[in-house]
Amino acid sequence: MLVSLNWLKEYVNVDQDVKTFGDILTMTGTKVETIQPVNPNVQGILTGKITRIAKHPNSDKLQICDVDFGDQTLPIITSAKNVFVGAVVPVAVAGSVIADGSKMKPTSFRGIESPGMMCSVEEMGLDTGLFSQEIMNGIYILPEDTKLGQEIRDLFWVNDQIIDVELTANRSDCQSIYGIAREAAAALDEPIEPITLYQEAQEIQDVLPIENFLKVSVESDLCPRYTARMFKVNKIEPSPIWMQRKLLNSGVRPINNIVDVTNYVMLEVGQPLHAFDYQSIGSQEIIVKQCDDQSVTTLDGQERAIDAEMLMITNGRKPIAVAGIMGGLNSEITDQTEYVVLESACFDKTSVRKTSRKTGLRTETSARYEKGTFPGLCEVAALRAAYLFESTGACEVIPGMIDIYPHPEEAHTITVDPQWISRFLGIDISADDIVKILNRLFLEVQPADGQRLKVIVPEYRRDLRIREDIAEEVARIYGYDHIPNTIMGGTTLVGLKTDAQVFKTKIEDLLIGSGYFQTMTTSFTSLKTIHDMQMDEVEAPVVIMNPLGEDSAVMRFTLAGEQLSLIALNHSRKNPSGRFFEIASTYHVNSDTSDLPIETKHLVMTSYNADDFYSFKGVTERILAEVGRTSVRFEAGGDHLFHPGRKAIISIDGVSVGQMGEIHPIVAKKFALPKHTLLAEFDFNILTEMASDRIIHFDDLPKYPSSNRDLAVIVPEALPSSAVWEIIEDHHADIMESIDLFDVYRGEQIGEGKKSLAFSMTFRHAERTLTDDDINPIVDAIVSDLETKLHAQLRDE
Repeated sequence: MLVSLNWLKEYVNVDQDVKTFGDILTMTGTKVETIQPVNPNVQGILTGKITRIAKHPNSDKLQICDVDFGDQTLPIITSAKNVFVGAVVPVAVAGSVIADGSKMKPTSFRGIESPGMMCSVEEMGLDTGLFSQEIMNGIYILPEDTKLGQEIRDLFWVNDQIIDVELTANRSDCQSIYGIAREAAAALDEPIEPITLYQEAQEIQDVLPIENFLKVSVESDLCPRYTARMFKVNKIEPSPIWMQRKLLNSGVRPINNIVDVTNYVMLEVGQPLHAFDYQSIGSQEIIVKQCDDQSVTTLDGQERAIDAEMLMITNGRKPIAVAGIMGGLNSEITDQTEYVVLESACFDKTSVRKTSRKTGLRTETSARYEKGTFPGLCEVAALRAAYLFESTGACEVIPGMIDIYPHPEEAHTITVDPQWISRFLGIDISADDIVKILNRLFLEVQPADGQRLKVIVPEYRRDLRIREDIAEEVARIYGYDHIPNTIMGGTTLVGLKTDAQVFKTKIEDLLIGSGYFQTMTTSFTSLKTIHDMQMDEVEAPVVIMNPLGEDSAVMRFTLAGEQLSLIALNHSRKNPSGRFFEIASTYHVNSDTSDLPIETKHLVMTSYNADDFYSFKGVTERILAEVGRTSVRFEAGGDHLFHPGRKAIISIDGVSVGQMGEIHPIVAKKFALPKHTLLAEFDFNILTEMASDRIIHFDDLPKYPSSNRDLAVIVPEALPSSAVWEIIEDHHADIMESIDLFDVYRGEQIGEGKKSLAFSMTFRHAERTLTDDDINPIVDAIVSDLETKLHAQLRDE
């Protein structure tokens, strides 16, 4: 929320510099995100009235304007087309500084000197995004009653500081200037100025009350309170400068003196208001209800479908506003509006949030309703708006207020023991000090039974419901930095990681040490992502009942989609290469529909432009080595996500634990990936379970030398090397220490459609030195099996 410091000072005395004040607010629980000056450069731009306009004698496009500043008149040359005699304009005279930091000097135009220049919105240092293009394209014209010789810096609060406050969801009472003022008053221990409200006159001659013009009824529990007031419009025109500057510094565009009052009150007290053109309502009644399927054209000109769950403001026949979000185009305020109906109502926050999402409309109004408003604020806001309409001369008040409030809320009370608060917070604070702190927070405190206190909670403090809430209020005003550090009492145990946590940490360290970056992606994905990965047939995803959008409509059953999107992002940002990994949950449909989806941990690894297939496979083998099983197999196969000839299913002891490969070219094209992107995904739950059974054996260092034998065989190209490996391993005879594939050869010497696989075998006996008589029979048996079972040929050269 944006808070104008100058506006805030109208209610609370703030003597501190803005940074110190921001720190005080933050330390008392109202977190200040940023502090930004409107424009510190602007100096010396003055208001002046054009009294005469003459054509420049040496230019067809320039005009010489005599500008009266109250104490002097200066000739200012301009090419602007929107100036006229009597216009009050901002002028940067010699010595002044405009928004970009340029210092003004007298300038000669075709032989005639101009001691200054008229300014646009941008040059005045105002937010250009809050003005129409028409105003932006010319000199800014001020109201005709603007005092001459004033500095724009003071007139438009260009010297203001804008404080961006981060509000937690439970502090809906702070979504206004006055709400922050209450927090500031409590933090600084200063009094707060009351807001001036309209006082209903005892008798107004010849003016009919509102009941003669309007009838209101509420037909839904989603609207606990609805109030309406009426006004006769005097003139629709720009609102006063003092109101415009507060709106501008709060990020709201001024429109006219009617609409600006509704926005002003919303920013000031936190209660959204809406103004209807009385004649355009189309009837003399307003009915708040849920409608059957219809449509409504909102103020932004868009026709929006509505359903029976949405709360509407209607004229009895058709909607004229979407409750709590935006008014209808059929009842907007125009220059011809004669009577205004002002709505100040409380709507159910859940209903507003759902309707906002369905209609695709999110406004300042809906944002406040979604956090929650309270019924008591409806009347306050309506009276504040009535005061502003009358005091600015925009409208005449029609007596009376229609107030539909069938179930008034009772005051909430919380009983607390001061001694319990001291124990709970771990500080020694007296009951008197607790009462003083609570009074600073505008909480009424009365004595209860014994030494206990009864705290009467204001209606706007919806976050205070139990005694722990009161203790928290005491703590934040007492000062978290004043609470002494203490060692936690009681008997504590030294926490240790579980075996699963140790294994997870080991794998993370291994991958980080191998040059991989750990990522964290969302658990939600889209059906399009699954389709683009060619995984529609793998399994049905868990569908979210109320998704935020199509991009997060289902739960992921694989980590691959988000990893590929992450690679696409890095590749598009010109990062030449990357290695990433993530250990996170995937979600799978539970056959028991009454239970939650099945949640499984997966490990995904990705690499682009950093590894070839075999070096990437080497990293996966390092991971599998940590599982502690020797029977690891890489077999051809895998999902359509992978390249048909460059993929493998990984199994341990015959159990499939994952798959790896190069991403299919079609998938790579859809995700805009680099050509050779590699991915491996494992069921981390299975890996963890297998690792938990691992038993580490320690052997003595070998006393006897090893013997090596090399074996090269020619096999068909399609035969995987693992088939040869398995036959060799079957003949280990307890003396084969290791097997290594050290060469794969293809060429004319062995013929087309074939390849040569060369293995190195290491033999060793634990108790003696091996001889050829020990090793040769084993090698002969291996060669015989290879010829018989695989039709392999021994390569002699």
